[in-house]
Amino acid sequence: MKTIKIQRGDIWLINFDPTIGDEIKKQRPAIVINRDIPLGLNLNILVPLTTWKEEFSQLNWLIKIESSKNNGLDGISAANCFQVRCVSNDRFKAKIGSIEEEILDEIVNAVAFCIGA
Repeated sequence: MKTIKIQRGDIWLINFDPTIGDEIKKQRPAIVINRDIPLGLNLNILVPLTTWKEEFSQLNWLIKIESSKNNGLDGISAANCFQVRCVSNDRFKAKIGSIEEEILDEIVNAVAFCIGA
C-alpha cells in the first residue's frame, strides 16, 4: 500500500486498468472528490477525465474543464461524473494539479444528479 498525500480537489494520473465492459479505461487523469475522512483505508473516490467534445455540452454529467496552470491539464477536458469510482491508492501514479473549488462543486453536484440525490 502506498502512503501518499492525496487531497480533495487534486488531479492525479490514475491507472484504471483492468476494467470490464464500458468502465472507463487506461491511465488517465481523475479528480479526487471525497472528503478527508480517517477511515483507515487507502481508498479515494474519483471522477475520471476525458477529452472534451462539444456534444457533451448537452449532458448534465459531463463537466467542462478548461486547462490552466493550476490544474495541469493539457487541453479542454470533461469530468465524467457517471463514471465515479472508489479506487485503491495503488492506482495513483502522479499528481498533475488541483481543480478550482467552484468547478469541484459543479462536479459533486453532477455526481449527485447521477445518483438521484
